[in-house]
Formats: sequence, C-alpha cells, structure tokens
Amino acid sequence: MTISAMVEGYRKEAALFQSDKLEVAEVVQIERAARDQGQWGRMAACYHPDSVVSISWIETSGRDFVAASEKAFAAGIRHLHQMAPTLVTLNGDRALAESGAAILLGGRIGGVEVMVTSHARMHARVERRDGVWRIARLGAVYFEDAMAARVPGETPVLDAARLAGYRPSLRFLSYLLEESGKTPSADLAGIDRPETVEAFLAAEEAWLAG
Repeated sequence: MTISAMVEGYRKEAALFQSDKLEVAEVVQIERAARDQGQWGRMAACYHPDSVVSISWIETSGRDFVAASEKAFAAGIRHLHQMAPTLVTLNGDRALAESGAAILLGGRIGGVEVMVTSHARMHARVERRDGVWRIARLGAVYFEDAMAARVPGETPVLDAARLAGYRPSLRFLSYLLEESGKTPSADLAGIDRPETVEAFLAAEEAWLAG
C-alpha cells in the first residue's frame, strides 16, 4: 500500500468517526427538542425498544417516558430544556453523550405562578443497532436549582421544613414536582453527594467499554 493510499484511508476513517459523533449528538438533541415541542413520534424514534430513562420525576422505559411526557404536556405541565452542545465519546457501536442543560419548569405554589431553573448535565448511552443510533439509557447529574415568581412582587410561600428535607442539588425542582403530584427521586446523581456522581460516571464508562 502506498503512502497516499494509507493517508486516504486514515482520512476516510476520520470522516466516518466524525459522522458517527454528529449522528449521536443529533439524536440526543432531537430527543430533547421533540419533547419540548410535543413531537411525540419524533421523540419516540430516538429510543431503542429496551431503553431506560432515569431522571428527576420518573424511572421507566423510553416508550413509557414518551407516553408520560405526552400526558403531562396535555395537562399543561411544561419541562423545557436549554441545551448546551453535546460531547460524544465513541467505542465502536456504543457512545456516551453528555450535554449541559438548564431545565425550566413552570407551576404554581399556593396560587403563585413560579418558574424553577434546574442546572444539570444530561447523560445518554447511545447505541448503534442495525445501522441506526438510538438512545439506550438517559440519565442526569444534578448541580443546583433556583425558584422565582413569574410576576414581580409576588412571593411563593414555601414550607421551610419540607424544603429542608430535599437534597440541595435539586431542592426546588423536587418541591415543585411534588406540588404537581409527582414523586421526586432522592437517589439521583448530584454534586451534593459526590459518591453518587462517581458511581454514575463509573457505570457509564463500564457500559461504554462493553
């Protein structure tokens, strides 16, 4: 094989590698955009049939997560996502994709309209099967959150004891989720418990390694 043929081979391999990374990043971004916009068929197409979703308010299959999201959307509950670029680590037909996100949740507390902003990092296991990249698992690491009244001058009255019972990395998120009838998870990865983040990331790396 000539040098020029070797170089061309490396170029083609690099192009395929970049193409795979772009496809992985796109499926992750499409899934969040579709959820925000109520495009349920488009969202469902991003998940493998045996996928798992484990986030603040639900742990279920990808298919059931889409159905639950559609039900919440129809009830007027909106969880919107401001997504940062997606970083992708490839290993053959497996990839880890992580994206910074600001999750916006609207709701009411004691008649006061509020908005919670939760800062997290979305982590997706993405797998290529039959030539198509789809999400095999979706989870998140939670950093911090904040709550504000939508109308200046109004103040939501919070139960201080109840608020203190939630974890610092997702306390306002948990409070608002419970107000809307959901049960917030207390076992998610969050920077207030570094060991949960270490275990979460170790599991992701182990999956990537196969």
